[in-house]
This record gives sequence, C-alpha cells and structure tokens, in this order.
Amino acid sequence: MPYGRTSAAEARARGRSGEDFREAAVLIGVEQDGCVALIERAPGGGVHGGQMALPGGALEQGESLLQCALREWREELGLSIEVQPLTTPVALTEVHVVPSRFIVRPHVAAVRLANVFDFDRTEVAAVHRLRIDDLLDEGHRLTQRVRVGGASGFTIEAPGFAFPHMPFIWGATAMMLGELKAILSAHRG
Repeated sequence: MPYGRTSAAEARARGRSGEDFREAAVLIGVEQDGCVALIERAPGGGVHGGQMALPGGALEQGESLLQCALREWREELGLSIEVQPLTTPVALTEVHVVPSRFIVRPHVAAVRLANVFDFDRTEVAAVHRLRIDDLLDEGHRLTQRVRVGGASGFTIEAPGFAFPHMPFIWGATAMMLGELKAILSAHRG
C-alpha cells in the first residue's frame, strides 16, 4: 500500500463509523466494449479535487452500500434512475481512503451506457473511458509525484496508472482498479 495508507480492517478496529471514518461505495461498470467510465473530479473539490475517481460517494442513512454505489454512479455520470447494471454487482475489497476518512466498498458489474453523459459539472470535470485492455497492459503501471491532501497538502511518489488523454490514476482508485486488473488477469491467464 502507498504511503500513509492503512487497511479498512485497521480503520474499523481503531475507530467508530460516522466519527473516525465514513462509509462509501463505488461502482466499476464494465461496458460491453470493454471500457470502464471514470470521473475526473472538479478542481477545488476538497482533498480529492482534480483527481481521477470511480463514480461513487458517501453512504446515506437507510441505504445499503450497494444502493449507495448505484445511486452515486447514476448521479456522478448523470444517468437516469432507470439505468441498471446488466449483471448483479459483485463486491470487491474495501479500501481505506485516509485523507477523506472514507472506507469505500467497490462493486463491479456489467453495464450499458450512452455515448454522452449529462453530469453535474460542479462535481465532475470530465468523464473518461478506460479500456480494460489498457488496464491489463503493464506498460501503464508507473510511479509519479502526486499531491496528497489538496492545495495545502504535500507531494509524494505514488504508484498508479498512466493512460493517454487522462490524468494519472493513483491512491484508492488505483488500488481498486488494481484488484480488478488482478481478477481479470487471472481469468484471462
């Protein structure tokens, strides 16, 4: 794990939900053409402003983590409530996001998306489509200097993914995509 990262299990053991950490969820929607939609967060959006992320967000009272992942996926991509995954989402390993104090549960499912998204530009600067074949290509796995903690933070060397036409993907998003990559590589090998 990169600098300053603790596991979700450690965070749960040391803290209390809602006080020391918050629950969140994301959906990794794999399209039929082998792409995954990622968002580029709007600049100035807190400690994660300008960073690449999977569509997702904080758990609201009364919803499950899966319901949260689907709601946030629709909201961040500008999808209607009628848009549903084509397969039952499968939960992956939780990730502790230290700077924002989230414990994030990723889910993965097959999806069908439109070519154009109607997203909220106050939260999302752009939507990028990542080809699974590019994710599986080891040539995109790199280490780069990144800023941790927003404008008032500091820089570190972080492992992640560098793809043409999108910002460097690092941190929790890279960890979740790394797990997806490991699963897909095992099935292809």
